Amino acid sequence: MSISQKTLKFLSKQSYPPELIYLFVASEDEKILYEQSVHFYLYNEIIVGVPGLVNQRNFITQYFDDGELIIEMDDDIEDIYCMFGNFKHMIQYGMKLINTGSGGLFGVMPNDDKRGMILETTTHLAFIIGTFSLRKNHHSIVLTQNTKHDYERSIMYFLKYKRLYRYKGAGVKTKFMRNEGGLQSQNRLDSLEECVKYLCDTYPNAVKRRTKHGLPDLILNWRYKG
Repeated sequence: MSISQKTLKFLSKQSYPPELIYLFVASEDEKILYEQSVHFYLYNEIIVGVPGLVNQRNFITQYFDDGELIIEMDDDIEDIYCMFGNFKHMIQYGMKLINTGSGGLFGVMPNDDKRGMILETTTHLAFIIGTFSLRKNHHSIVLTQNTKHDYERSIMYFLKYKRLYRYKGAGVKTKFMRNEGGLQSQNRLDSLEECVKYLCDTYPNAVKRRTKHGLPDLILNWRYKG
């Protein structure tokens, strides 16, 4: 199973406490499959949520207490490269920023290209990839889009706090990031176009449309003040 060979394997190698790891699945059948396929000592609990990625993200938000700090990770993370220290040091750093600063969302670079990494943390509006983030939970922040919802969440948290924390000294490695071109069906292209249009219409000063690899995409305005 992908999660055993990727995200859970990564967390285990980082000695991250399994008692703090919750697996969210889409159905009772999927829970049974996970119980049969994933070693029990790698996690604390399997929780049945709802089908659909954005619906599951909203379910997770409602599941945990308002104000609780959440590390949210998808099941296909192969590695999170850190220029300095290790994953746990980076998490401690992000938690310290959120607890002592005035922001609610912490993330890293959306790829593991070391050429673009520096030991710097920005606070302006920036893209916080949904694959991995550390955030202060807010029941009031509800995602609405089937795609590009990590852009939507970035904007919503920036509007709430007037800052985001993106640490540029670490980055996520996933197979998804190497296969962005897998959105080629017409239905998915139409859905992507609708999401891009919605976000541009709803937050015209924060984001604008662009084309990337022939697909509708977004770019955030780092000068935006909210």
